[in-house]
Amino acid sequence: MPDDSAQRPLAKRRINDIWLGRFERWALPKMAAGLPAWVGPDTLTGIALGGAFVSAVAYALAGDALWWLHIASLGLVVHWWGDSLDGTVARVRQIRRERYGFFVDHQCDAISAVALTIGMGAGSLMRMEIALAVCVGVLLLMLLVNMVTIARDVFKISFAGFGPTELRLAAIVFNTLVWALGPQTVTAFGSEWTPFDLVGLLVAGLLAAWYIVSTIRETRLISRLAPRPEPGQDGQPFAPT
Repeated sequence: MPDDSAQRPLAKRRINDIWLGRFERWALPKMAAGLPAWVGPDTLTGIALGGAFVSAVAYALAGDALWWLHIASLGLVVHWWGDSLDGTVARVRQIRRERYGFFVDHQCDAISAVALTIGMGAGSLMRMEIALAVCVGVLLLMLLVNMVTIARDVFKISFAGFGPTELRLAAIVFNTLVWALGPQTVTAFGSEWTPFDLVGLLVAGLLAAWYIVSTIRETRLISRLAPRPEPGQDGQPFAPT
């Protein structure tokens, strides 16, 4: 009998209740319908990855010349365009491969997160240890999303109305603000801190808190959905330890 597991939906529920969701639901299908046939989902995923690397290089150079922040913002727009349209194109053209797309998309998202944070830490915009803390926080949340998808059949990529689109927009606004204000530092605890350092510390703390709270909540929920079986009722012989 043929195995149709690769064709079954990845999750029964998809939660993406972001603030800009109405705009994306209106704009993305229109953009997808206007693309030439040779621009497929994999091409768009590659474009998104390229945009992330452009931003990473620009962030690394922006410490010496803040105008590079505009290039970083442009790379984030390209990343949003490719990352948002790859799945939309697959749905519009009815060529969905949900499990393949889930795997490839999340691998590229992880690579993008690592590239962007290391790019910020590679120059003088942000201390590398802060950039790595942000990177760890993002990767932990991505891991949580994947585990929830597997454990309770729910693909959730938004939290309190905030998702990847809002994160990119916030980064673009911050890039523009830093460029407009010019080089700034704050002296505290005997060291000088850039605006990227301060925001990076805030983001790392928020990501850590978000991960801990969400993990506790999901653990309790999954425990209720899958209660502990009585001894000997799980199909395995009961053997006291």
